[in-house]
Amino acid sequence: MAVQECPVHDERGNAVAFGLFKSYARMAPAPKTLKSIAVRASAATTETMATLVVTGDTDKRVRTATKQALAGSWAPSSFHVNVHPRGDPFIFGPETRRITGTERLREDVSGAAFLISPTAFFQTNVRAAEILVRLVLEAVPADATVLDLYAGAGLFALPLARRGHQVVAVEASPTAVADGEASLRLNRIPAERCRFIAKPVGAVTSRAIAATAVVLDPPREGCEASVLDDVFGRIRPATAVYVSCNPDTLSRDLKGAVRHGYEIRSIQPVDMFPHTPHIETVVVMSTSL
Repeated sequence: MAVQECPVHDERGNAVAFGLFKSYARMAPAPKTLKSIAVRASAATTETMATLVVTGDTDKRVRTATKQALAGSWAPSSFHVNVHPRGDPFIFGPETRRITGTERLREDVSGAAFLISPTAFFQTNVRAAEILVRLVLEAVPADATVLDLYAGAGLFALPLARRGHQVVAVEASPTAVADGEASLRLNRIPAERCRFIAKPVGAVTSRAIAATAVVLDPPREGCEASVLDDVFGRIRPATAVYVSCNPDTLSRDLKGAVRHGYEIRSIQPVDMFPHTPHIETVVVMSTSL
């Protein structure tokens, strides 16, 4: 039976997602180019953003159905098409085109404004993201210089910089870094207060870099072993905050930190997706030696 609604999703997002789905479902036979629809609804504004993911952008029927759909009262504020021809596990491909609306959607978290591109990762549960940011801010000492690893679009880096910290944010995705830098300008945060580095985390931690606090927010695969050795064995910040979306890799990585002489001060799970098994966990560590 086809899904008719998502009870934990924003009603505006439901309207966009199911409106688009019905528009494309009317086509028979169904176009083989359609892969998925990604929808984001801003908690801070009335904006909604939809991205249609296709294997190729050549089916005129899809273009016609899209044009008709975007005339609906529920139509998203901005609409993008992403071309993803490969059969890999990634949601998006390398090419994205804006059809209508703005290039980025605005979201506000912990007093900071964020500009988010259609294919960039950003926490979808903004209320829970507020809790994550609060826990990180509470854990980082007031006078700390901060190294933010796997920084994304700056979910932690921007609030830390707004509070007065000197922050270096490291993120491999050029799209996320571009979003973070755009958000810095929107928040009028001085460039010398927060600097983004668009490189893989290991390429930065392997060289001489100093910080009295490190924030790590890796993907589900957790941290590379070399990054753990660099952070906890060589950089050795007085405070480390690990934000994890995977309990299994968190357990593995915490063992590495403890082997380097770090003590776990607190562990706080956050329910990011109600009615699912997915949680985020914020762990605060400090040196014991």
